[in-house]
Amino acid sequence: MIAAAARRRDNSHNEYYYEEAEVERRIRKRRARLVVAVEEAFTHIKRHQDEETATSSPKHPRELMDPREAAQAIFAPMARAMQKYLRATRQQSYHTMESIINYLQFCITHNMTPKAFLERYLSPGPTLQYLDNNRGRRWTLVSEEPVTAALRQGQVFSLKRLDFALVVKVMPLPFLDLAEEFIDPKSHKFVMKLQSETSV
Repeated sequence: MIAAAARRRDNSHNEYYYEEAEVERRIRKRRARLVVAVEEAFTHIKRHQDEETATSSPKHPRELMDPREAAQAIFAPMARAMQKYLRATRQQSYHTMESIINYLQFCITHNMTPKAFLERYLSPGPTLQYLDNNRGRRWTLVSEEPVTAALRQGQVFSLKRLDFALVVKVMPLPFLDLAEEFIDPKSHKFVMKLQSETSV
C-alpha cells in the first residue's frame, strides 16, 4: 500500500508538470498567432500624405479614412487571434472589443508600431484589478516618516488594504528635455493598401 501511494504521488506531480507544460505551449502558440495577425493587419494601413493625392490612380481611387475607421478596418483580421489569446491567458474580462478598438485607434493616430500596440496585452497585467469602481478607494498609508513630510529619494512606505499591501519605494524621475511640435488633427487620414491576396 505504501508503494502504491508513493507511485500515485510520483504520477501526480508528473501529471501536473505535463498539464502546466501543455498550458504554456498553448499560450505560446496563441501569442505567436496574435503577433503575426497584428503585424499583418498593420501592414494594410498607411498614413496618407497630401502629395499622394495627385499620384493616386483614377482607376483605383483610395478611400481616405479617419483613425477610427482605420482601426475598425484592421481589427477584423486580428479579432479572432486576439480573442483566443485573451481567453487562453484569462484576460478577456479586462479587455472589451470596444476598448481594444479605441486603443488601436490611439496607436494608429500616434504612428505606434504593432509591438507597441501588443505590449498592453502580452505583458502580464496587475495581479488584482477592481472592475467595480466603488472598490479599491480606501487605503491605509503606513510610513516611518510623518505623512506631512515631503517625499525624498529612497523613502519607503506602504499602502494597505484588508487583502493586500503595496510597498512603494521613492525613486527620482529622469530629466526629460521636451520640445513642442504641432500636428493638425485633420492630418490623421489613412488609406488601405489592398492587394489581390488580401483577406481584409
